[in-house]
Amino acid sequence: MWEQSDREIIQEVLNGNKDLFAVLVARYEKPIFNYVYGLVRQKQDAEDLTQEAFVKAFFALKTYKDSFEFSTWMYRIARNVCLDYFRRQKIRSFFSLNTPVGEEEEDEFGDFLPEGKDPEEGVLKEELLERVSQAVGQLPLKFREVIVLRYVEELSYEEIARILDVPVGTVKTYLHRAKAKLRELLGEEFS
Repeated sequence: MWEQSDREIIQEVLNGNKDLFAVLVARYEKPIFNYVYGLVRQKQDAEDLTQEAFVKAFFALKTYKDSFEFSTWMYRIARNVCLDYFRRQKIRSFFSLNTPVGEEEEDEFGDFLPEGKDPEEGVLKEELLERVSQAVGQLPLKFREVIVLRYVEELSYEEIARILDVPVGTVKTYLHRAKAKLRELLGEEFS
């Protein structure tokens, strides 16, 4: 069953084999969680919102149009779930500088940092990673989204554009502005 395409699985789910939706969850749960976590920065909230996104997807599956990849459709649902979460929380800042870093947190922004070769450099890299993570948290949501989708999820400009429902040029502009703002927040060592 794992060899079936997303579209084949969706068709079978729509034809009554609802248990097969678990295959789609297994395929996309981690990237969707990583995306949501990159936005909300709270592990428990990210887990809850990821689950909510898959529940919404399950009940909206009949509206899925196969002109989009299922993954793109899932990212859009997850994005809307996060936007609803932010509205419910009535918060303007999408990242708390006091948020504890979870033990399972991966090196999300390693591409921005130099590789460390000894323990002292490793400690310095961790400190820089924390600074980068905090700086990303200070970005407006539209900039933060493109950073997470491009550098954490490693999606193409075209995929990001479909998820955010904006032109590719807008994605590139947001990414350019996000990186400029990060350089401003982080100082000369990242220029």
